[in-house]
Amino acid sequence: MMKKINIRLLIAVTFVSAFMGCKDKDFDNYKIQSNDAHGSSQNMISTAVTAGSSNQFLADAVDASATATDIQLIPVVITALNPPSHDIHVKMVPAPDFLAAYNSATFDDFNDDGTIALAHPELYYVMPGDPGTPAFTLKNDGIVTIPAGKTVGYLSINTASADYFGATSYAFAYQIESVQESGYPISGNNYAGIVAIIPKNKYDGKYELNIETDGWQGYGISNALPGDYGTIGMATTSLTSNAFVNYVAGGNLQAAFTANNATKTAFGATSPVFVFNSSDVLVDVFNSTPDDGRGRAFNIDPVAPASTNKYDPTTKTISAQYIMHQNGRPDQTIKATMVYTGSR
Repeated sequence: MMKKINIRLLIAVTFVSAFMGCKDKDFDNYKIQSNDAHGSSQNMISTAVTAGSSNQFLADAVDASATATDIQLIPVVITALNPPSHDIHVKMVPAPDFLAAYNSATFDDFNDDGTIALAHPELYYVMPGDPGTPAFTLKNDGIVTIPAGKTVGYLSINTASADYFGATSYAFAYQIESVQESGYPISGNNYAGIVAIIPKNKYDGKYELNIETDGWQGYGISNALPGDYGTIGMATTSLTSNAFVNYVAGGNLQAAFTANNATKTAFGATSPVFVFNSSDVLVDVFNSTPDDGRGRAFNIDPVAPASTNKYDPTTKTISAQYIMHQNGRPDQTIKATMVYTGSR
């Protein structure tokens, strides 16, 4: 049986800081379109949720608010050497089948012959629109306008992001149904997109990281020497959990220094996630990257002082002391202080 390993958390971590909210000029300059047709005059209409993946999925972290506001969901672009001198009107409609296929491919377990061995509907994204789901208004009845002289327009909604917290994860799936103007074909592969709404929690942001590691001096890692690692991020994955974002080394890798803090480094097959309780106590640190055979894992240091693992809302500082495990090695203690410097 083949086990799907790209669980929801990994998806959120991967895409949470991706390309939503980019400036129109980035599309105009062909920097972030799914298909770069620079120099082409094919006039193809397509979705461009993310340039980083072909699955047309994005987890969009937004500020939590009880007030309804407009949110840009799915970019619709025209790949043209010279953008038209008139508006292009694209009709977008719900794509429940597209979301269902994504849910299954992402969360279900499969047999070797490709049949589903075990479905995991409890992990599926739910599309708002039915009673009991967050209320929203689809802007302009789903008509996306690509303005004259431009290459991108947006499917947008009006909704209160605070309504998206809870046990259920919500995502919007829409596809291109038609183009009002003639002569603008619809892409055969990038015609639909999915955007999940994830409200940022209070721990979300950029931080200055000071870190000390103890126990792996025999493996070329700095020992008992605190150091300023630089800017890292905390990316919302739920109401009380955040994924580590490593702006220095890239990705979500656990930060460290080589011996004597000579250089900044990071550990492969690691993506630490920090979990807080309602009192801002850090109650868990775990590795969201599947085991690559080395058994790399994290947990709160059981001997850490009670006052160590916490978030201080006054200073916006996270203090953490946790353990990193690996097969065949002694445990490594990680002591981290993260001081908030601004929003991501």
